[in-house]
Amino acid sequence: MTRLYSKRLLLPFVGVVQVADLGWARALSLNGINWTVRYQQHENDQTREGHLNYDPRVNIGLMLNIQRDHMKYRSIRTDLDPGQSEIDSQRIFESIKSAHIPFETADHYEYWLLDGEDGSPLALLYTCVDESETILHTPPTEWRAISAAELPVPDPAAQDESFYQPPVNYRLQQQVEAQAGNKPRGAWFKRTNTDSDNFPPCLIKEQWDDAECQRLYDLYLERLAPRLLMLTSLPSKLRQRLEIAASQYAIEVDNFYNLYPEVINDKLLTVARVEARLRQANETS
Repeated sequence: MTRLYSKRLLLPFVGVVQVADLGWARALSLNGINWTVRYQQHENDQTREGHLNYDPRVNIGLMLNIQRDHMKYRSIRTDLDPGQSEIDSQRIFESIKSAHIPFETADHYEYWLLDGEDGSPLALLYTCVDESETILHTPPTEWRAISAAELPVPDPAAQDESFYQPPVNYRLQQQVEAQAGNKPRGAWFKRTNTDSDNFPPCLIKEQWDDAECQRLYDLYLERLAPRLLMLTSLPSKLRQRLEIAASQYAIEVDNFYNLYPEVINDKLLTVARVEARLRQANETS
């Protein structure tokens, strides 16, 4: 039986990956349409542990495109048996076709970097599905933002081009490091009812005493909004704020929309998706 679930892809957080696990092979997707299949027999020491184990961009065996009850697939590795590849692709297709996307969240075990002042959860570092991983794997106590090369964050305050200012991503990363203190600590938590606890819903501390830290956080949060909307249990007001911020990045909204568990302002995001389709059509014409 194929196991279907979703998991946050860290570190850094780049989204929520959908997983269709056959046991010997695992199909992964960051948008619910394009899937990559990784085979257990091809795993190595590096990809067996940490976030790479769920990263659909590495160690690819097959590629599947699943849309409107249709599937296309092709082999990437030449050492795969063609017959088995076809069987695996069809099995994954049948499982995904009959399920609701996004899949239910399964990574309830969370490893948080703690605030150096009061010991409260500061930033999420790692999650896992099985409790056994909490014993086998202790992540480094270091939070990382998405690189500016992958996710450039506009900074309205950086107007003087003659004066170099490090990217917002890096400056926020430094602030989180400073808040964790000279001897950063981390701790595991099991969270099954995320609606009733005080953990940061966007995976990093929300309220900062320093005005500049708060500004950097807000800028990063708004740029990351199209991906953060994939998270479950976001308060309605926060989800509404993220939708407004995400609407500025139409292509990303259209790419990740299938994995949004809830939408507050569907009209706003529909406009963004129409814009994305028009822009893509113009680029290909």
